[in-house]
Amino acid sequence: MLNRWIGIVCTILMVSANATLLVRDVLPGWLAGNPPEPDDLHDGVVSRGIGVERCAQIGIFNAAGRNVGRSWTISSRQSGLLNIASTTTLHAIALPNGVATPPVRIDTQLKYREEDHLLNELFMSIRGLPLGVVLRGEFVPPDAFACKWQVGPRQRGKFAIDARATRAMGEVIRPFGRLPGLYVGRAWRLQLLDPLSHMLPGLRPNDLLADYELVRVTRTETVAHQGRSVEVFVVEGRRMCGWVTRDGEVVRQEVELPLVGKLILASEPFDRNAYQNAKQWPTGDLADDLANEG
Repeated sequence: MLNRWIGIVCTILMVSANATLLVRDVLPGWLAGNPPEPDDLHDGVVSRGIGVERCAQIGIFNAAGRNVGRSWTISSRQSGLLNIASTTTLHAIALPNGVATPPVRIDTQLKYREEDHLLNELFMSIRGLPLGVVLRGEFVPPDAFACKWQVGPRQRGKFAIDARATRAMGEVIRPFGRLPGLYVGRAWRLQLLDPLSHMLPGLRPNDLLADYELVRVTRTETVAHQGRSVEVFVVEGRRMCGWVTRDGEVVRQEVELPLVGKLILASEPFDRNAYQNAKQWPTGDLADDLANEG
């Protein structure tokens, strides 16, 4: 009799554990739906008219709280497209074994189609490296997004992804932009650009596009932001977490990166002078020549 009850209890525990794993790790992937519209496409930039800008700035810090960079994003509507342009500067970041990444500037431009929220054009360049890096992409009807990359004057390559995957694009060092329309339980797949693939040893040019990341809104909580308490949604992925206000502003992000470790991204007031200074640094390297070739 005792052995039978032990068997029943073990079976119940095993089923419960498997059910927990199913709900936590598998079910969100099955239920992953459409991502939030890029930069609040209907209620944000579009409603404010052609040429009206939305500006955002974040500070980038390491786990010890030291500032290691900043990122600026400017969004505007232009002739049926939503243009999201960002500039990110990263100082030297210490890596294991006494090495460090070089200071770099990463420029990214995404142009979304208003009609279906698909990405129409992509451009990314990395300045400050020994060899300039450029990535370009464009929508190819009916359902493909074709990309080509170049590293220095000789290394070139191409790849293509499903155009539907471009509805949610981010960078491994800045995964989330604005995220309107969240609710607890919402889940989607995020396609990430990986400019760090050329800053870290051992990574290859075709690593510029990282794997999909499944993210999910897990809960709400209250956090301090710029001297006041705000209620936020918590968006979690395998190596990232974001805290998002009800109107879609991402006030804080955390990402865990190979070799680099944890980076903390915090929303800051937009400083246009700092942004303009960042756009001037560094210039005159090979990435400028590669960008101008397009």
